[in-house]
Amino acid sequence: MPKLEDKVSVIIPVYNTGHAAAKLVLAITKGSYKNLEIILVDDGSTDDSVPFLKEFVRQFKLKIKSKTILKLILKENGGASSARNAGLERATGKYIAFTDSDDMVDKDFYKKMVEAIGRYENLKSRELRVALAVSGVHYSRLGTKHQKDIYVNEIKGRQPDESFHEFVLRSMYTDGRLYAVSNKLFRADIIKHFNIRFDESMSFAEDTKFTLEYLSAANRVHFSRIEFILEPLYHYNFGTPTSIVGDSSLSWGNWLKSYKDVEKFAGKKRSKRTEKYLNRIYIRWKISHALAVARSKQSFGHKVQHIGLFKLIIAEIIIKFRR
Repeated sequence: MPKLEDKVSVIIPVYNTGHAAAKLVLAITKGSYKNLEIILVDDGSTDDSVPFLKEFVRQFKLKIKSKTILKLILKENGGASSARNAGLERATGKYIAFTDSDDMVDKDFYKKMVEAIGRYENLKSRELRVALAVSGVHYSRLGTKHQKDIYVNEIKGRQPDESFHEFVLRSMYTDGRLYAVSNKLFRADIIKHFNIRFDESMSFAEDTKFTLEYLSAANRVHFSRIEFILEPLYHYNFGTPTSIVGDSSLSWGNWLKSYKDVEKFAGKKRSKRTEKYLNRIYIRWKISHALAVARSKQSFGHKVQHIGLFKLIIAEIIIKFRR
């Protein structure tokens, strides 16, 4: 059984979202898991976030009775990857969680994630130990107020003749629950041992690259299980003012660069099954890119330039059908 007293380091990048971050911290402290180290990393905010968070941290330490450790890191603007890397340098927990400042988590999010990642801790076979815990997501699209629970359906487990890498690739073309880092719990010792960091040159799918590098490293030390929690414990808000995902997802070049990272994860010596999974991921991402462009606020002409008239029409039909 997992040790519920094991510390979880929660890394929260902040850029002009100081008030939202404070609200998130207070919500986290009211949750069921108490041994937390929350690391707020202000990434060069240009509003009142820094003075507000300094005072918030001071008041938190003085007045709020909590086992939670709250830290504030101030740095020059370098992007979300840079902020997360700064948080990793200061993290002291056994597990690492990356939570975005303008999102929210269920009160049992960290508790259930710790239970999941530590479920097979005492097994003699290290290959059965859990490398990563992944939760479902409550998705809110702020512009349209559309909400739904995603990643709560069961994924077919790893088959006896299926390698760990093949299983990960199959899971990736099934849906997108492995892409982001926010709905996951990582082992700090694996991150530190292999010096895994976010690529600060990327503004799109840098979290997918991080996750794949982490899983590859975990498998090398025989942590070859992923535990999926089929509950929407992470609450993701799409379309916040500080979000850069919307714009960066419009460039097919960004998707293609991320696909290269997936190919690297797959390795050079590939089975026919691996090639099949890669082809399905490529097709899935082509469709996802077209949908991202179709949903964007760009003019009709710019949308056509991005993906072509035929693909735009098909994407619009898919969007209407999903509604």
